[in-house]
Amino acid sequence: MAVAYGIHLGNSSGCLAAFNNGTSSVLANDAGDRVTPAIVALNGSEWEVGLPAISGQASSKAIIKHNKRLMNCDWVEEDLAFVESSSSCRIQNEDKLVYEFETSETKLFSNPDNIATKIYAKLFTIASHSVKDEGDLKLVLAAPLHWSHASREILTKCAELAGFDVLQVISEPAAALLAYNIEESPEDVNVLVYRLGGSTCAASIIKVSGGFISIEKNIFRSDLGGQSLTKELAVYIAQEFRQKWKLDPQESRRAMAKLLTHADNCKHVLSTLNSAHVFIESLVEGVDCSQNVTRARFENILSSKISAYLEPVQKVIESFDGTINKIVLCGGSMKIPKLQTAIANLLPNAEVLSGIKPDEVIAVGCAKHAGIILDFPNSSLTDVNTEVEFLGKDIYLKYLNQTVKLFKEGTAPYTQYSCDIDSSNDVKNMSFTLHADPNGEEFAREEFNIENLNKPFKLKATLQESKLMLQVE
Repeated sequence: MAVAYGIHLGNSSGCLAAFNNGTSSVLANDAGDRVTPAIVALNGSEWEVGLPAISGQASSKAIIKHNKRLMNCDWVEEDLAFVESSSSCRIQNEDKLVYEFETSETKLFSNPDNIATKIYAKLFTIASHSVKDEGDLKLVLAAPLHWSHASREILTKCAELAGFDVLQVISEPAAALLAYNIEESPEDVNVLVYRLGGSTCAASIIKVSGGFISIEKNIFRSDLGGQSLTKELAVYIAQEFRQKWKLDPQESRRAMAKLLTHADNCKHVLSTLNSAHVFIESLVEGVDCSQNVTRARFENILSSKISAYLEPVQKVIESFDGTINKIVLCGGSMKIPKLQTAIANLLPNAEVLSGIKPDEVIAVGCAKHAGIILDFPNSSLTDVNTEVEFLGKDIYLKYLNQTVKLFKEGTAPYTQYSCDIDSSNDVKNMSFTLHADPNGEEFAREEFNIENLNKPFKLKATLQESKLMLQVE
């Protein structure tokens, strides 16, 4: 079986996963990290992507961060202001968005699509180094649930320009379910999916019934993410530095930019260890910063933010009339143990799924879905419908004098249905018709020769991207 890939590109980082021989794994980048910063910089006349973009002297680079916010066709002024405040390149907003990268050596112009393509190209290099053959790298991408069809097409275009063969774009909460195979649950379950990224968050409740998936509730926030916690941690380190050296890093934009980068790394370290060491060479006036931060201190800083992080979850739970059975946590900020505990305490009877790292969950789900698609080599994938993930209406099957609801509204692509059909031995051909209404006209018909099949024979139906495939055996 060919290797299938999944990518989740967020505002702060990107993750690449592979699915091969029924097993998924996250691929590390050239620095050995399992996630790659979604940051691009022009250093002199050279482009840098990922970790190199945030290393070295930031003052000599033109940097763009949180580019994904401006890839959404429906971005608002708040998104533009956020990206501008986070980046050191200038952004022109006239007929269309243009990034102006200026260094001591050159001035170059780019746009959100080109920047995303550079990040995908970085991930493409990682993927291509992981396989021996040089065939097309098949990929499934994830996009926010609220993104339009046009926005998802932009994602597809950027990934394909980087070298990938994009099979489909699925929503982030759908990918989270696929990562844990929840769609295969034999019982009906309601799942809370909470993604807390660097600058945005989303809380969704998804119903899974007999392999059918439907989005029940969704809340998206563009003003709430882990970056506010990073800023609080940076301020704390700055205050400790000022108390020791009587020098205030908060008076220097360059010093605070350094602090924010190291505070973010410190935050991730403290998600797994009890302490982290922060060392910044020449933070202010040639004085180095060397400081230990304990998890206890970090959690004390976090305490004032927890209620804000819980608010979207509480609202989506209150709006849902039902029992939530499972919780899936996604996004780099959800690696923080105290946040995980706080979410779990809201639903003490729900199972928290934690076998996959939160910042890898969505990419793993995408890779698994790509593997499912490749299991159907006869699928028609030339016209990838990136807008409709789940079936928009019920489909009924009629044969002989029987009527069966084959797939119901909300069914995920590549769901299968099978049943045993009995008939008399003198029947040579049997017709099957498909209907949107059990009492309405047929919209498709298939006839099979069954005279050589053992009775009863099995009928299999597979819901594909743009058609439904029937088989008898």
